[in-house]
Amino acid sequence: MPKEFDEWPDEPDEPDPEGRWGDPESDLAAIPSVEVPGESVDDEGAGIEVDGDLAKFFWATVIYANVALAGISLGLLLVGFRGQWGWGGGALAVGLFALYRTYDLYRTYQEREFGDDDPADA
Repeated sequence: MPKEFDEWPDEPDEPDPEGRWGDPESDLAAIPSVEVPGESVDDEGAGIEVDGDLAKFFWATVIYANVALAGISLGLLLVGFRGQWGWGGGALAVGLFALYRTYDLYRTYQEREFGDDDPADA
């Protein structure tokens, strides 16, 4: 066979995978910066002050909510799939207690902030 028949005549050139994207450094849009007038922002607090009691309520509620989610889901999984009523029931009880404490902290915060008025009326 002659040498000219070794190549495929209909085969396309190899595509350039980076060619379809162009030059990302020049094609991307510039992101503008925003300056808030009248506020000096420092690196530590970013110009935001939070009441210490509010922060305590928030973090306690976050921890209780996470414990509630983990305890209830793990308890249901242990009881449902493995039939381990002792461990599953214990995890479920801890999760339900943490869920109650989450609600109790929220209710306590609402009463402290808004008084005895119903927050739904506001």
